[in-house]
Amino acid sequence: MANRLTVWFKFILLIIATSFLYFPVFKYGFFQDDFLHLITTQIPISGLLKFFTDNSAIYYRPLGIQFAYWLQQLIFGPRPIYFHLFGFLVHLLNTFLVYSLIAKITKSKSVSFFASFLYATSAIHFISLFWLAETNLLLGALVLFLSLNVYLSGRIGLSLMLFILGLLTHEIVIIFPSRTYLVGLISIALSYLLLRLVILPVPAGGTYTPQLNLNSLNSLIWYLLWSFNLPEELKYQLILWPPHIQPKFLANFTSHLLIWLGSFIGLTSAILFKARSLLKSFRLIWLSLGWFIIGISLFLVLPLHQYPNYIIAGLPGITLLLSLSLAKLKPFWRGLILSLWLISSFLTLRITELTHWTVQEAQRVDRAFVKTRQLYPQIPPNGTIIIKSDYQIHQALFNQLGLRFFYRQPTLTTYYGDFHDLMTPDCAIIDQEHGNPRPCLAKHNLFVLYP
Repeated sequence: MANRLTVWFKFILLIIATSFLYFPVFKYGFFQDDFLHLITTQIPISGLLKFFTDNSAIYYRPLGIQFAYWLQQLIFGPRPIYFHLFGFLVHLLNTFLVYSLIAKITKSKSVSFFASFLYATSAIHFISLFWLAETNLLLGALVLFLSLNVYLSGRIGLSLMLFILGLLTHEIVIIFPSRTYLVGLISIALSYLLLRLVILPVPAGGTYTPQLNLNSLNSLIWYLLWSFNLPEELKYQLILWPPHIQPKFLANFTSHLLIWLGSFIGLTSAILFKARSLLKSFRLIWLSLGWFIIGISLFLVLPLHQYPNYIIAGLPGITLLLSLSLAKLKPFWRGLILSLWLISSFLTLRITELTHWTVQEAQRVDRAFVKTRQLYPQIPPNGTIIIKSDYQIHQALFNQLGLRFFYRQPTLTTYYGDFHDLMTPDCAIIDQEHGNPRPCLAKHNLFVLYP
């Protein structure tokens, strides 16, 4: 009984720590790709088959994106906070599945808890929890970890079914390792690749262009650094070789960098300090490293498209390796290293909020929505909203879709430019006389907004 209470207490602490770290994501709304998915999934149940045949996007994730958005809109309506809550609950489920997976592998509750704690509180999950369009990655990891758990429990048929569903959720499950029914997995995986490369080919281009070269090695290094809680921003401020960091970044974030460095040194020292005893777990060390490499392998062929959340499937390998070391340390040193980990996660998440382009776009959309609500509570059919043109707001509102979703007006037009471009003669006279042309423009269904 006391044992069970201890386990529950530990998991309550884990949930509290994770909630504290990621609570800020709940304040952000929809932006960019969200509007595309929200509008294109506003269809009746009879049209759901379209999700499985449409190939208009770079990704093919009918369950992870289209069906997920359709179902959430059906249940939650247009309220992003509930979408965030759904994503957060999926993250907690993933954490539990990581605990279960590592418990099956190591037969150690302490190692399993440390690994799941490090996984849950890692800063790499920020984009997946903040940007609702990336919830599909959380769902893909959910199916992957569930499939692995079921497989290790000996339920091969169910595991195979989950693998197939996983391919329709996120292609990340294609990394599923196995020996017992490798032929079946390879057959399904090859069929999936045939579908994506021949029948429904990926419209790849730009940063999505597949390649395997020195850039892939660069990606591997960054994914490894990010898995130790270093912030994504370092990729833009630090040159790996020859080593060089931007002086301004160094000056602004010296204290943060020292804490990150302390956490990194603490974690790596724990591994090195216990290296001799870890050699007794040689198989687990190779499993940890192999897990990490296999988990990120899918993204190494897209080296121009690097983001920390792509480590989601490989991260348990790193946390397993770290936990094997932590379990062998005295409680004081273990507590110190876990505290440094939490502090580094907190700092990385806060710096990411200040610097990441996705956060800036979400904030721009939020300001635009607040201002439109103040100025124009209602917009008549076929109206045009005029916004000063810049690349970020154009992308953040996904061209025409953002304000169409906001006003529920499929005929609404957003014009990105100067309102003088659309000025009618009668309104031009008012403007030339230094009057307010907005009421006149509104009569012509033109609504000026400068977010």
